[in-house]
Amino acid sequence: MKHQHRVSNQALKVQKGFTLLEIVIAIAILAMLAAYILPGLLQNKEDAKYSTALTQLEKDFPSAITRQVSRTNTCSSTSITKQLLLARGLPTTTVWNTDWSVAGVTSNTVTINYTIDSTDAKTASDMATALSSNNNVQSATASGNTRIAVTYRCN
Repeated sequence: MKHQHRVSNQALKVQKGFTLLEIVIAIAILAMLAAYILPGLLQNKEDAKYSTALTQLEKDFPSAITRQVSRTNTCSSTSITKQLLLARGLPTTTVWNTDWSVAGVTSNTVTINYTIDSTDAKTASDMATALSSNNNVQSATASGNTRIAVTYRCN
């Protein structure tokens, strides 16, 4: 006599997909990984913007001002404008995609207002400190963490 095993319909059903518990665990693991990795990535991005902005303020701006003064043989509010400095190759916006402007021009200096939109509260003051040791910079002053005013020598 053969024994027939009766298997219920539920036992024959094959699971398709994931259970709710498996999905919740996977999401929790991904959230923990993101919480661990993202802050470092965001800080790296801020550090890269800081370095690029510092390079612009230390090299690109003085170079454009010097080339413009060489072309016109004068340092005045008519010979040093944002439009003329843009023609010398300066970017239209800062690395934070904010505006910069020519705040003032005398016979010996040009002051640039460089707007900052950083998540790091010390960016502007750190930049002002770093720029103060540059030979082309007469002065650099931070206004909170939103702007830095850099005064360059024209000659």
